[in-house]
Amino acid sequence: MDLTNILGALTGNDAVSTIAQNLNLDTKQVSSVITNALPSLLGAMQKNASTEAGAAALAQALGDHAGNAGNILSNLKTTDLTDGNKILSHIFGGNLNNVLGGISKATGVATNSVSKILANIAPSLLSILGKQNGTSGAAGLAGMLGGLLGGSSSSSSSSGLGSILGGLGSIFGK
Repeated sequence: MDLTNILGALTGNDAVSTIAQNLNLDTKQVSSVITNALPSLLGAMQKNASTEAGAAALAQALGDHAGNAGNILSNLKTTDLTDGNKILSHIFGGNLNNVLGGISKATGVATNSVSKILANIAPSLLSILGKQNGTSGAAGLAGMLGGLLGGSSSSSSSSGLGSILGGLGSIFGK
């Protein structure tokens, strides 16, 4: 699975409609937020996985959510926003408000709504990545995330995601 497939799973018409309905938002807003946020989410996870403790914690979280990867739409209909918010806090740490503000500014969607959209997709994203990571655990995690974010893949560049990924450095100090 590559970044384009993950983005497709989270921004498919049914997924976006489900989130929009749950949060009483416009589908274009939801899609825009997810598309803009996914590189930041993955970049922050990659940064977290760069330390042994961070990789172990992220591998545990992916393992805990991997069993739910079968039906993303069903997951989105029953998302626990409290769990989603905890996931976002772990992923972004002290940068959470800055990231939410940046995505809000880029999309024109209120920060509160951005937060709710991300809290909705966070458990599903962990499910997808957990299934992808499989039994690799912490050891394979950095490689998997690096492969997803590595701008060398033709699917990233051709889909326009390569340019979005280029902005990660400014957010995470790389």
